[in-house]
Amino acid sequence: MNMLTLIFILIGGAICLLFGFFAVGSVKERKSRASAVCVAACLFFALLWLGGLLLFSVFGYILVAVTILAAVFGALFFSPLGTSEPLRIGAIESRVDERDIMFAREEYQPGSEKHEQYYAMRPEYRDIDDRIRSLPEFLAPGGRFYDEEKSRYIGAVFKTIRDMTTRVDGTVHGNRAELDASDATGIVKNLAMKLGASEVGTALLNPMHVYSHVGRGPEPWGAPIENTHKYAIAFTIEMDYFAVNTAPQMPTTEESAIQYLNAASISVALARFIRTLGYPARAHISDSNYQIMLPPVAHDAGLGELGRIGYLISPKYGARIRLGAVTTDLPLVPNRPITFGVQDFCKKCLKCAVNCPSGAIPEGNKTLVRGVEKWLLDVVKCIHYWRVAGTDCGICMKVCPFSHPPTFVHNLVRTGIQRSSFARTVSVWGDDLFYGK
Repeated sequence: MNMLTLIFILIGGAICLLFGFFAVGSVKERKSRASAVCVAACLFFALLWLGGLLLFSVFGYILVAVTILAAVFGALFFSPLGTSEPLRIGAIESRVDERDIMFAREEYQPGSEKHEQYYAMRPEYRDIDDRIRSLPEFLAPGGRFYDEEKSRYIGAVFKTIRDMTTRVDGTVHGNRAELDASDATGIVKNLAMKLGASEVGTALLNPMHVYSHVGRGPEPWGAPIENTHKYAIAFTIEMDYFAVNTAPQMPTTEESAIQYLNAASISVALARFIRTLGYPARAHISDSNYQIMLPPVAHDAGLGELGRIGYLISPKYGARIRLGAVTTDLPLVPNRPITFGVQDFCKKCLKCAVNCPSGAIPEGNKTLVRGVEKWLLDVVKCIHYWRVAGTDCGICMKVCPFSHPPTFVHNLVRTGIQRSSFARTVSVWGDDLFYGK
């Protein structure tokens, strides 16, 4: 056996082994289409490659050409080709009023003082919001996927989070610990991970990511928000892959509630610990005591990129995450935003937009929003479908190719996507092939 034949056999064996790993992983992920395509592809390729060896062994130049072609494909997939453009962020000159957030607006019931005050200020939203409020409430009877038992349980989880909104801040200990910024960063990151965070990052808190006025929660509605903390600690929590794959049915909403509760617990405990060190710290938790916009803060902390889907995509868990954060004056070493091919990939992949039942995710180009070039989610359409479904949907999270679990094969593809525009194009086609459009 000459060297060329050996190389040919090794390349073919490696590719067949890769398909085999993919097939086994797909069975574990309960993806029957992917596993069937993998097995068929493995058998077809093995026969083709073996047949090629028998047929072309007498024609050495053909064997060389096929071997080179396979090697070139691998090189193109993993080589740093093309641009991996970052999210384009210009000057942000205004803060967002939390009273304008759709989650706040849908709570302004007709006849209430908030309703009268808000629509006197924003009359253009009155008819839109009244139509939303005319639909069944989230988790209430009338939603397409309403389940009495699960809805009661999920509602109890959200009420537990609501009870925690009064515990996000507190008294700062009088004796301040003298900590080096690097040591302090390591301490809070390690604690967040021990408490259950999946990924943790730190950032300088951009004042433009702080809401201007209170829109929800126990604090006075409409009160100016004066959060002047210098730093933010942001973290992700992975959502269960199998629960997300039930979207838009109730189990994915159950998983959302559980991870929002976990994020709240981590945030409150972490903020309290920092206050015992003698530094002010405030947790920012769901349902709702956010004073900051979590996705851009998490982006600044190096936890992911904003994608077409409208929120943060993690390099490890994709869109299957919930976010939490603490702001503080404890000196920290900030992380930097990361780029791993999301902007280019999302231009090519329209899977979330095509599958969105409400049409809330744009199929077209980005829009300039407060100095940021991004795909603008139509939150009214999104919330409208939530009301119709009775759940928080999650289909976009489910179908996003980045949301596959971090197995060997998926991580291999992620490596290519991060480095190569060729890989991003091939991966979009491949995801459609193995998982459907």
